[in-house]
Amino acid sequence: MAFTPRFLKHRGITVIQKLDPALPRVPRGKVGLVLAGGAVAGGAFKAGGLRALDESLVRRRVPGGSAHAFGLNEFDVFVGLSAGSVLAAVLAAGIVPDEIFRILSGTSDMYETFQPWHFMSPNLGEWMSRVPRWLSKEQELLTNWLSGATDTRAGERQRFGATLRKMVEATARLIPSGLFDTSALEQYLRRQMARAGVRDDFASLYAQTGKALYLTATDLNRGEIVVFGHDEPYGKVRISTAIAASCAIPIWYRPMLVDNPLAGMKGEPDRLDLVDGGLMRTANVRVAVEKGCDLVVCYNPFTRIRYDRAGRSLHDHGMPTIATQSMRTLIGARLDLAKEVVFLDPDVQADVVFIEPAEDDYTFFNMGALNFWAKDRAIHHGYSAVRQAIDASHDLLAELFANHGIELRTPPAPSASSTAANVDMRESRGVRSANR
Repeated sequence: MAFTPRFLKHRGITVIQKLDPALPRVPRGKVGLVLAGGAVAGGAFKAGGLRALDESLVRRRVPGGSAHAFGLNEFDVFVGLSAGSVLAAVLAAGIVPDEIFRILSGTSDMYETFQPWHFMSPNLGEWMSRVPRWLSKEQELLTNWLSGATDTRAGERQRFGATLRKMVEATARLIPSGLFDTSALEQYLRRQMARAGVRDDFASLYAQTGKALYLTATDLNRGEIVVFGHDEPYGKVRISTAIAASCAIPIWYRPMLVDNPLAGMKGEPDRLDLVDGGLMRTANVRVAVEKGCDLVVCYNPFTRIRYDRAGRSLHDHGMPTIATQSMRTLIGARLDLAKEVVFLDPDVQADVVFIEPAEDDYTFFNMGALNFWAKDRAIHHGYSAVRQAIDASHDLLAELFANHGIELRTPPAPSASSTAANVDMRESRGVRSANR
């Protein structure tokens, strides 16, 4: 019987199987981990879930050889954006998920605890740098009017009223470009990398660990994705700098101003103005596939809640809840579209597993994305939620991972919810109609 690609979803776990399990792959292909954003609460939720996923992995068998212990640190490719860039970098550096769990929960004896000021360092220094530029613009506008210069838009002499309006509008240049500065986060990451003996350089990290790390940010001026990695054009940017740039949520953080390693080349500016990588993508599965991964695990902590409580509406909870659902809907819908693209694109030849919160996970939904003090609850909840989701979908996941030589831990007891009858199966000819 000919193999038919599968699209399966159950309790926050989505499986897209495109590789025929009957065809041997010798040697084994690469395994990649793709981590989406999530700010503080989402990053903590991912950290807890990564610990659960790591505990579920047992060993991997190499064709013609013996099996060896296998965990998240043994993955070949790590791709991250925004908060996911932090976790991808530390995993690629060899820091185990259990230690990451302890760092975020403040119980690590090896690494510095992540504190509020690492995440929320006020953007104070930008105020003074903006004053001279504002004064220069005001002087330019006033001088143009006094000298009788022609208004290029109107084609006539500068008018006083129009000049005054432009001078008032120019005061916006005094407003800082973000509430906080990523410099404290960047310095924190550098200290931890130095403490772990990991070089703050993509090429050196790859040479040191054999693990490929790719991080993405958004070029503010060009509206394009920027990829950092040991074999990427912008790979000479420091890892800590790339992480800080990828985490620079617009308005919350000021943009990262980074010296362009390609400066002097045609079409390349001297400086890269970078903001959050999540503006361009919810996740970057295609990056992992293009780097040769046959199996990709993608972890996204934000997706819409299905609020179907009888006689009640999210509207009743007010603006914060509506904003939360809107943000999660946008992020989740973009990834749902990406899933369909992965499934339907013949050029994507890989099996992909997506891990997300269940649609009825009200506990995590009520944790604010930027609420630093929710991280302890988020990390523990992420661990238990993902552990339950993996156990509930064990048969489905175990079959797929086995095709790549990876053995999963057997759950304590079989779960009735993991039976095929409760799995939402979507065939290639009916993906879109199955979503409706």
